[in-house]
Amino acid sequence: MADKSSHLTKWKHVLWLLIPVLVGIAIIVVAPSMKSGPKKTKTVERPVKVRAIKISEIDVVPRAIGYGKITPSRTWDAVAEVAGQVEWIANDLQDGRVVRAGTELLRIEDSNYQLALIQAEAQLRASEIRGKTTRDALAIAKKELDLLRVDFQRKQELVQKGTVSKAAADAAERPLLAGQTQVANLQNTVDLNIAEHQVLMAQRDVAKLDLERTHKIAPFDARLTVVNIGIAQYANKGQLMFSADGLDVAEVAAQFPVGILRPLIGASDQGGPLKIRQNALSLRAVVRLRTATHTVEWPARITRVSGSIDPQTQSIGVVATVDNPTKLAKPGERPPLFRNTFVEVELSAAPITGQIVIPQSAVHQGIIYVVDGDLRLEKRKVKIAFSQKGYAVLQKGLKSGERIVTSDLISAVDGMLLAPQADKESKQRMIRDATGKEPSK
Repeated sequence: MADKSSHLTKWKHVLWLLIPVLVGIAIIVVAPSMKSGPKKTKTVERPVKVRAIKISEIDVVPRAIGYGKITPSRTWDAVAEVAGQVEWIANDLQDGRVVRAGTELLRIEDSNYQLALIQAEAQLRASEIRGKTTRDALAIAKKELDLLRVDFQRKQELVQKGTVSKAAADAAERPLLAGQTQVANLQNTVDLNIAEHQVLMAQRDVAKLDLERTHKIAPFDARLTVVNIGIAQYANKGQLMFSADGLDVAEVAAQFPVGILRPLIGASDQGGPLKIRQNALSLRAVVRLRTATHTVEWPARITRVSGSIDPQTQSIGVVATVDNPTKLAKPGERPPLFRNTFVEVELSAAPITGQIVIPQSAVHQGIIYVVDGDLRLEKRKVKIAFSQKGYAVLQKGLKSGERIVTSDLISAVDGMLLAPQADKESKQRMIRDATGKEPSK
């Protein structure tokens, strides 16, 4: 009985071991038939967020900015035209002072020049007396010659009648010839006196001019810039005593690349430099001085264009003129335009109406990114008429009402889905650059 119980216990133990093994085998056999395929997931296309603007036609005002230094249109270099010691100078003869036209600024000691004038006038009076005396003597000699000629003709007639000998007629001819010689000599003396008188008059005029040259008088309103002489100093002839700049007109020769000027002046390739110069004169100009606190502007006009193009920079000088810069000055607001002031010159042309304009940064090697009607990207080739700072004017490739991408795309693929957002800042900046005015909000 004990053996039977032990045998049963042994079988129970084996059974408990087999059950897990059988279950595992069953799972291995049945599992493949119960396996199901993977679930299919639907792919969702995610749009790329971009900044975009809607294009509309605007009136473009082509502009160009150049830089240069202020120079006065008129300068005065007061050179000593006569030598002498400076005996008087005006209180205003100082660097930076403004003087009005007609103001006497300097006087050179003129005693020698006054003596020279007195001597010339005395010689001229003596010449006048000699001339009068000679003319009177000539008049008398002519009367005597007339008498001698009458007497000679009378004796010639008597010789023909036989009442007077031929020797008497020859004797009457000798004083006639002497009278003719005297008249000729006196006439030559009169002619020489006239020539000498003219020389003396010229000498008198030179003496007067030298005397006037001892006084230096401002020929126009000017600002003194250099003073090289003082009281009691000796001025040599030809020495620069002081310099001054005119106040009525200021000029600046600003340099502009020819390519930038092309849309302003509309010059064709056949027009060349002559066309550039002609059309440049009709441009509007503003001279601008930028300071640390504010910007000052002066209205200007284009007066001329330089005669040649710089071969290295391919730029041309355009001269802008500011009238009455001193009268336009306001203390604390608008300073006067001094020589060598570095300024900015902005040129602008008449508006070009109805142009398709896009930001210059939106052009990628002649390609722009267009947002089509399905909000997908379209790469489109465009032709640019001209471009300036901040914007480009298109000749063809885009229509009003279309939208373009203004943001940078790392990977731009045709047909990619976009989520455009209005780029108001770029559009306003583009309009401001293209028109020169603040866009309406």
